[in-house]
Amino acid sequence: MTPGAAAARPMPGAWGRPAGLPWPGGRALLLAGVVLAAVLSTRWVRLNVSGSLPYGLYRLAPIPQPLPRGTVVLLPVPATVRHVWSRWMPLLKPVAAIQGDTVCSTEGGLWINGQAYGPILREAHGRPLPHMLDGCSVVQEGEVFLASPVVGSLDSRYYSFVRITDLTAQAIPLLTWH
Repeated sequence: MTPGAAAARPMPGAWGRPAGLPWPGGRALLLAGVVLAAVLSTRWVRLNVSGSLPYGLYRLAPIPQPLPRGTVVLLPVPATVRHVWSRWMPLLKPVAAIQGDTVCSTEGGLWINGQAYGPILREAHGRPLPHMLDGCSVVQEGEVFLASPVVGSLDSRYYSFVRITDLTAQAIPLLTWH
């Protein structure tokens, strides 16, 4: 045997396969399972394909009461943005502001309780976006403001405050990636 030949050979795993591959075609099978779960079980899971949150599979659960900031929720696509997002793909968005919080739209940017959430865009995919806020507003009882600091997030800056009763589920990450 030549020097270094043993290092070039793959080390067998627990079942005699090369380390790192627990079963043949494992990644493809896992991906197929995730897609199948997302398609068949949309009442219990949701596949996120929007860049405003990590991509992946989210388990759906009832909306918690009270609804805290940071909770990821599922929202049917508001009418004001259906021209840029399919009404058949509900939005997954984080709750950025709750009752009593201050939301401001100034100089083309979004601010929540003094924290910058990025620009308010004028268009997406070559189509105009509605400008729903002007100045500052306080979130009222029974409402939330959904926003992500990711530039280009299709969130409340384009459809305003959301009634908590319009939210359909809480989305809890199961398997995500960036």
